[in-house]
Amino acid sequence: MNFQKYNVIQEGLVYIDHGPITMTLEARRNGCAFTEAAVAGAERVLEVFGESAVYLEYLRRPVEKISSLPDGTPLAVRKMTESVMMLEEGDFTPLAAVAGTTADFAVEAMAAHGADYALANNGGDIAWHISRGQSTPRDFLKVGLISDINGGRTTHSLKIKSFGEIRGLATSGLGGRSLTRGIASAVTALAPDSSRADAAATAIANACYCNDPAIEQCLAEELDYGTDIRGLTVTKSVGCLRSGSAELALEAGCRRAETLIGKGMIFGAVLFVAGAMQIVKTKERGDLFEVAALD
Repeated sequence: MNFQKYNVIQEGLVYIDHGPITMTLEARRNGCAFTEAAVAGAERVLEVFGESAVYLEYLRRPVEKISSLPDGTPLAVRKMTESVMMLEEGDFTPLAAVAGTTADFAVEAMAAHGADYALANNGGDIAWHISRGQSTPRDFLKVGLISDINGGRTTHSLKIKSFGEIRGLATSGLGGRSLTRGIASAVTALAPDSSRADAAATAIANACYCNDPAIEQCLAEELDYGTDIRGLTVTKSVGCLRSGSAELALEAGCRRAETLIGKGMIFGAVLFVAGAMQIVKTKERGDLFEVAALD
C-alpha cells in the first residue's frame, strides 16, 4: 500500500499529490461513499506512474519514430501511444495523453472494485464511470469549465447529457503545466475517454494560431529545459491582438476539432481565444452536451 503518497480526505474521496500527479478520486456505490474503491483507484494510479517512469525514454519519442509497440508494453503506455497516434501528427509524443490516460485507469480500477459512480480529476483532465440510475439522480453530469487556464476561474458550466458515451474530457491551452503552440486560453475536448480527450485538446489548442506581431514564441526548451518537445516552437506570451486575429485562430482550431470529430476521436470541443468562445459538436449528435456562461 502507498498510504504516504495519497490521503483519504473524507469517506469515498482520495487525494493524490505525488511527483507530477495532483489528482482527486471519488467513488460511490448505491449512493454511499465507497472509500475502498477510491483507494483501489489511487493504487492503480501509482502503478501507472511507475510504469510510465520505466518507459519514460520511450514515451518521450515522437510517435513518427515509433513503428510498433513491443510485446509486454504496459496497457497504460500502450493506450497513451495509441491515443496520440490517432492525431496523425508525427512530432507529438505519447506524453501528450499521459494525464488523461492515468485518469482513465483510475476510474477503471474503481469500477472494477465495485463502484457504480467513479470520477477522477487529474489536474483538469477528468474521467468517469457512472451506472445510470445508481449513484446519480439526474440524467446528466455537470462540470465546471475554465475559459482561461492562467486565470483558473470556472466561468462556464458544461452539462453532459450522455455520460455513458462521453466518459472523459481534458483541457489544454496557454498556461498551466504544459506548453502549447497556439494562442487559445483554453480548449476542452470531450471524448469516449480522457486519454483521447487529452491528446485531442492538445492538438486543437496547438491549431488555434494565426500570424500576429503580438504573439511571442520561442523554442520549447527555453521555457522548460526538460520538455519532451525540444526543438519545436511554442507560444511564450500573447499581447493585444490585431482585429480579426482571434477569430482566425478560433477558425483554425475549429477546423482541427472537426477533423478529429470526423475520425471518431472526440464528440466535440469548446474553444476560447482572447475572450471569444466557439463550440464544435458532432452534427449527428449535437445534443450530447451544452455549455452555459455562469453569472
